[in-house]
Amino acid sequence: MSKRRFVFSILFLLFFSILLLSGCSFKIPKLAPKVAPISKLPAEALFIDKDAIYNQTIALIESAQTSIYVEQAEFDDPRLIQLLLTKSRSGIDVRILLDQWQKVNRGTLDLLKSQNVSIQFYPAQKGQIDHTKYMIIDQSRALIYGPPWTTSGLLAHDLAVELSGRSAWKTATLFSKDWEFTTTFPLTVAKTSLLPEDNIVLALNANVKQQLTEQILTSTKSIWIEISEITEPDLKQSLIDAAAKGRDVRIIVNQTNANKTSDTLATLKENGVHIRYYPKQPDLGMNLAIFDNSSFILSSSGWTFNSFVTNHEFSITVPSPTASDKLGQVFNQDWERSID
Repeated sequence: MSKRRFVFSILFLLFFSILLLSGCSFKIPKLAPKVAPISKLPAEALFIDKDAIYNQTIALIESAQTSIYVEQAEFDDPRLIQLLLTKSRSGIDVRILLDQWQKVNRGTLDLLKSQNVSIQFYPAQKGQIDHTKYMIIDQSRALIYGPPWTTSGLLAHDLAVELSGRSAWKTATLFSKDWEFTTTFPLTVAKTSLLPEDNIVLALNANVKQQLTEQILTSTKSIWIEISEITEPDLKQSLIDAAAKGRDVRIIVNQTNANKTSDTLATLKENGVHIRYYPKQPDLGMNLAIFDNSSFILSSSGWTFNSFVTNHEFSITVPSPTASDKLGQVFNQDWERSID
């Protein structure tokens, strides 16, 4: 040990001894626990099933003053096509991205393109599906969809969530990136937003799985899920671990897809996860998870390997106790009408 370090050590010990002899003590300040952000998203921002979702979609399109951006997995609804045509002809900037592998989209693209609407196929690789489903109005309001814009899709038991804070602007920036990826031409979206912070997290692709994993791990009471399909191994294990810790883990799964997920569901049930099948009519479309009845995640598709590794997916994480409580009521109603 060098002479300087030796002297420093002696002085430090003398100083500490004097404090102890004089009765003084150090109080190590306690670090304040990190407060989880809360969203003020109201229950009124939730639209459940066809009539509510469809009517709000029409109302938002009709309210547009400058722009309408749409990204949809499937789109062939005649009335919505005509509404967008009308808005485009009136001078509103209408931009639409569709998944290129869905047959229903071909006629929609040809029709709208022939009327000079800016519509493109998202340039996914073969095997990759663009499941993203949202609409942004004037870069300040967004509707995030469970269902696609098709007759059969809109008939399913499903959910849409309206965003009107900073997350709506963030959704516009994500659409702009997809549009530039498709066309090489960026859209004019403001670099910042004056919209109020709503503490809603947007996630794409693999980050959707990350959001789900984090919410499962941090849940302390309950994890309630309504889903079309679940096979992803890591999330399956996370749910098993949560059930082992005493969490109330319940899953309502689409009965139509039961055969695809039978092995996963059997393993979950053997390990304390409660499972019921949603009736076949109407079909269960939503991919929703509610955590501790205080936050929820709406994702664009089921929890599968392809969803998180191959496809183009989207989700919102909403830490809103008010909105989550309403969805919890919907879940309990669906649980009662579902079968073991």
